[in-house]
Amino acid sequence: MTSLMEFFQTIPEFAEFSQSELSALDKAFRVETYPVDHVFMRYGEHPDALYLILGGEIHIKRRRQHKAGYALVTTLHSGEMFGLLSLIDNAKRSATAVGATEAKVATLPQSAFELLLDTHAPIALHFQGLVARQLARDLRRYDEALRAVLRSGDVNEISSTLA
Repeated sequence: MTSLMEFFQTIPEFAEFSQSELSALDKAFRVETYPVDHVFMRYGEHPDALYLILGGEIHIKRRRQHKAGYALVTTLHSGEMFGLLSLIDNAKRSATAVGATEAKVATLPQSAFELLLDTHAPIALHFQGLVARQLARDLRRYDEALRAVLRSGDVNEISSTLA
C-alpha cells in the first residue's frame, strides 16, 4: 500500500468518494503500527476516536454478564472499522478492542471526525450510511444468536450468546 487514499479506494464503502473527499479523510486520519495485545478502546470508556484496520486483526470483546472476564464477539480484519457508533451517540464504549496480531491502523480522532461531519456533507452522509449498515449487521447477528439459543432451549445461554 503506497498511500491511505489508495487504500480507501480498495474499500467498497469509500470507493465512491471524490478525490477531494478522500484527500480530506487522508489528512484527518493518523496511521500507526501497533503491537499484538495493544488495547485500542476499553469497555466503559468515553469515545475518543474511530479506527480503520489497514493490516492485521483486532479482537472485539464484551464483558460477560454472569461470569468474570470478556467474551470474544468477533475478529475484525483489514478494511473494517470499529468505534464509530460511540462517536455518533457519544456513549461509553460497549466493547473492548485488542490487537490479535500486530496491526496497522488508521485512527480518526473525535475532534477531526466532528470537523469532517460539519464541513463535508458527503462525508457526513457516508458515515450515516456506515452506521446504518453496522446497526443492521449487529441486529442480524443478535437476531440469529437469539434464534439459535431459543431453538436449543437453553435460556441460560442467552446472556452469554448476546454478550
